[in-house]
Amino acid sequence: MDTVRSAMWDDGPGIDRRAAAHLRDRHRSVLRELITSVPLPDAVRLAKRYGDRFAADHDGTPLPARLTAADEGPLALLAAADEALVVRAAARAARASVCVHPVVTGSAAWLSFGVSAPVLTLTTVEPDYATRIAMLREGAWHDVYRGPLDHHAVACIDEENVVAVREDPGHGRTLVHYARGSVRPVAQGAALTGMQPVGTAAGFAAGSALQPAVVVAGPGLVAGIVDLSPLGLDVAHRLAVAPDGHTIAFGGERDIVITDARAERLIARTVVPVPRGPVRELVFTGPDTLVACGAGGGLSRWRKEPHEALTLEAVGQAPPLGGLCAVPAWGVVAGHAGSEGRYRFFDPVTLGPACVPRPLTEAGHEPRTVRAISASADGRFAAVGAYGGVADPTLTVHDSHHPQAPLLRPLASLTAHDLAALQGADVRSAPHDPEDLQTLALLRDLVAHRSGA
Repeated sequence: MDTVRSAMWDDGPGIDRRAAAHLRDRHRSVLRELITSVPLPDAVRLAKRYGDRFAADHDGTPLPARLTAADEGPLALLAAADEALVVRAAARAARASVCVHPVVTGSAAWLSFGVSAPVLTLTTVEPDYATRIAMLREGAWHDVYRGPLDHHAVACIDEENVVAVREDPGHGRTLVHYARGSVRPVAQGAALTGMQPVGTAAGFAAGSALQPAVVVAGPGLVAGIVDLSPLGLDVAHRLAVAPDGHTIAFGGERDIVITDARAERLIARTVVPVPRGPVRELVFTGPDTLVACGAGGGLSRWRKEPHEALTLEAVGQAPPLGGLCAVPAWGVVAGHAGSEGRYRFFDPVTLGPACVPRPLTEAGHEPRTVRAISASADGRFAAVGAYGGVADPTLTVHDSHHPQAPLLRPLASLTAHDLAALQGADVRSAPHDPEDLQTLALLRDLVAHRSGA
């Protein structure tokens, strides 16, 4: 239900307003679905408040028992829960699943997550005008590069490898590979102007802004150049990597093309209808879906189909956006609207406007104080650079795979995969607080019911 989908990502007061709008008997199924779809603290609160609408008679029997007798198992579990305990566990989860760093972040273009690796690079200009590329690894920052050379683009591959386009004296623009304290030139020349590198599961790819060509590297990071003009592309720097890192989408003047990570095999292709093109930004929202933003604005959602096809599934209104990214744990696609000086958020399925994600509002941020939002291709991490009003700038990294993070997500967004993670949590990283364990057990039971497990 669209009503439930939009409501379940709302904040607490917004969820309460949505629930209150569905108290009539004919809306009972919507109310039930809403209660069992929202984040656990909200679900417990609503079940206790509205459980009587689903329970059999009022004979003095406690509400959970009456709900069980009425075959309302999930509502019975929620109504029986200790609300204060659940709220405390969610608050601990919010603290445990984020790391806050007192650093300045000017743009999402200078944040890059590794591919299937829990690392992040941040590129900044120091007070002495030196460029610094630092990698966040195991909670600490490590310098990848610090020196006088200007960098135009940086992409993190994994814990040991980073690629970048920089200015080298005597050589001009140079694509370089940083690894284990060393640096190796990969390509040089003016043709690298506007080049955009990204990490992939195979190594890296760097798309040209001047021609339909991409520099690609495999497991040994030995680079080669692939001509994409036979696929109809005019440029190759508008690109996005799939969640598993094994495919890349390229956006052109008229086309969207998906290839394997080495750009050797065509996987899917489509012509982008006017006015959805030319493509300005691309982001995968799932293994088979991606969202594109046009140079003149507007969003389009595409699904990969058999026989090298892409099907247009939805369109939405939006200004031209930069730094387009998908954050599944927040239920949004986000992009910076330069014409408005703020971030905009959209539902990844309908492409309609979405609320500011709850983790941002609860941290005191609003669209104009957020300077950068970036997400890992696999959807696990999101990084938010913000000025909190008069507060110092911060970079906050959210980990949606933290063992306690599911307590913050809507119940309806948790899948059988999440259930497996809840059942097989690493003992070393699992919470040890009895309240947290009890709350996670409740969550596990509810997700199992929704999954039919």
